[in-house]
Amino acid sequence: MSADILNLEPDAKPKPQSAIPPNGSEKLSPKLIETVDVRLETYLGATGMAIAALRELGAGSVITLDAALNEVVELRLNGVTIAHGELVAVGDKFGVRILAMAP
Repeated sequence: MSADILNLEPDAKPKPQSAIPPNGSEKLSPKLIETVDVRLETYLGATGMAIAALRELGAGSVITLDAALNEVVELRLNGVTIAHGELVAVGDKFGVRILAMAP
């Protein structure tokens, strides 16, 4: 093994490895980020209410949102809208059919 891989100095900490070459001559492979998981959220609508009304909520309560049933929803990545779509049924779950990607 080389001295770079096996550090024989006592109490030596391993040097961090960077995915970016120090000389910048090589580029990161796009494949590197393709496996990173992200969280997508669908924004349906919102409402405002007083804390007293919020405390009265329970099982079976209905909250009216400021969106119509057939209104286009937003698909968000980390809070940023990346697409617009419509709600669809996928078995016993909801899904979003993408209508347009955000510019």
